[in-house]
Amino acid sequence: MNDAAPPPSPPIKDTIDANSGRFEFLKQTLTLGLAGIGGVAALFTDPSRVPSDTFSKWVLVLAGAGLVFVVAFAVMGLSAYANLLTVSAKVPRNTKDVENYSKGVRDHARVVIIALSVALAGTVTFAINRLFAPPSTPEGAVTTAVGFVAKETKLTTDMIHFDRMETDSDSYVVTFSVPTTGNGFTVRVSKKDGSIAQATQQKKP
Repeated sequence: MNDAAPPPSPPIKDTIDANSGRFEFLKQTLTLGLAGIGGVAALFTDPSRVPSDTFSKWVLVLAGAGLVFVVAFAVMGLSAYANLLTVSAKVPRNTKDVENYSKGVRDHARVVIIALSVALAGTVTFAINRLFAPPSTPEGAVTTAVGFVAKETKLTTDMIHFDRMETDSDSYVVTFSVPTTGNGFTVRVSKKDGSIAQATQQKKP
C-alpha cells in the first residue's frame, strides 16, 4: 500500500484558486460598468431626454461618476491580478511581490464595490425622482420650452417669440417663432415631470 503524500499543488494554482472569485467579480463589474456608461450616454444623444431640473442632473452625474470609477478600478484590479499570476509563476517566488499584488486585487475590488453602490444609489434616486416628480405647470412648461429652444438655436430668450400653447392628454404643446429667421418651433413638454417629450422645427421656405 502506497502511503506517500500527494505532491503539493503549484503556487500559481493556489493563487488562482484564492483569487478566482475576485477575478470573476472584476470581470462582471467591468461589463456592467461599461453597459451603464453606455446607457447614460444614450440619454444625451437626444436632447429631449436630458432632465431639466437641477436635482435630476446632479444624481445623474453621481451615477455616471460611480460607473466611471467602477470601470477604472475594475481594469486596474484585473491588471493587478495579471501581475499577481506573473509573479506567482516565477521561480524563485518573490513573496513580497505576491503579497503586494494580492493586496492590490483586494483593494481595487473594494473600491469597485463602493463605486458600484454610489452608481446604484444615483440611478435609483434618479428613477424615483422621475417617477414621483411633481406635475409640470403651464408656466413651467413655457419656461422649459423656451430654454430648450434658446439652447438649440444659440439665441437669447428675448429673440424667441411665444405664439401659443395647447394641451393634450399628457403634454403641453408650446409653439414659438424666431422673427430674425422666420423659423418656428413646436415643443411638447410632459405634464408628468416637465421634461421635453418632443421638439420639431418648422423652417422658413
